[in-house]
Amino acid sequence: MSHQQLFERHSSTRTFVLTLNDIIHPEVRKLYPGADVPVFDFASTPSGDLVMGYRSPRKMCSFAEGLLEGAAQHFGEHIVLEQPRCMKRGDERCLIEVSFARAGAQ
Repeated sequence: MSHQQLFERHSSTRTFVLTLNDIIHPEVRKLYPGADVPVFDFASTPSGDLVMGYRSPRKMCSFAEGLLEGAAQHFGEHIVLEQPRCMKRGDERCLIEVSFARAGAQ
C-alpha cells in the first residue's frame, strides 16, 4: 500500500487520524516486522475537538504532532495542537488536543 493510498479513503484529518491504530500501524508492521508502534486512543469534546492519547516507550509524541500537521496540510485544514500531558514531563501518557478549522476559516 502506498502512502497516497492511506489518504485516499479520507476527506479530513480527523477521519485519517482515527485510523492510525487499525490501518496505518498494520502497514508499518508489514514493512518493519516487529516494529514497536505507539498506541493511540481518541475522544471527542463537545466543541468537536479531538483528544488523542499517545503511549509509547520511545516517547515520540513530537513525531505524532508532525503527522497531525502533515495530514492537516494534505487535507487543506488548519489545526491547533496543545499538549497538556507529556511522557517527557513525567506523565503516564501524552494527551494531544487537536482543534480543527478549514484553511481560511481561522
